[in-house]
Amino acid sequence: MWVAAIPAPHHVFTLILADNELKTSFSIRSARQKSTVMQRPLPTWARYPAGVLVALHDAGLDTAGLLAVLGGSEPAGPRYDHALGMVIAALTHELCGQNYDNESLLDLLEQVRRDYITLSN
Repeated sequence: MWVAAIPAPHHVFTLILADNELKTSFSIRSARQKSTVMQRPLPTWARYPAGVLVALHDAGLDTAGLLAVLGGSEPAGPRYDHALGMVIAALTHELCGQNYDNESLLDLLEQVRRDYITLSN
């Protein structure tokens, strides 16, 4: 999984999947409601990244806006969605200058699965 990102204004997160040109935009507020900034349901593939950003924001990390293009070699499905969350978690930690390791990222993704993804269904 890879990501190319730049800061974006107004605390809006725009994610673009390079593999199939899907795009969505959300804020922390809209992500809490599992919707986009246009008040449409958050796409399934964007739930892990949105959940990660909500969890990190709640933990006190400065989750400023972001424009990110993401891609990977994993086929579409739950593993791909999980990997999207993992790359957004690592990127956010890097941007905030926070230490992390594989275990802390896996713990974060498990929290997101339990507290955000499962509640989405």
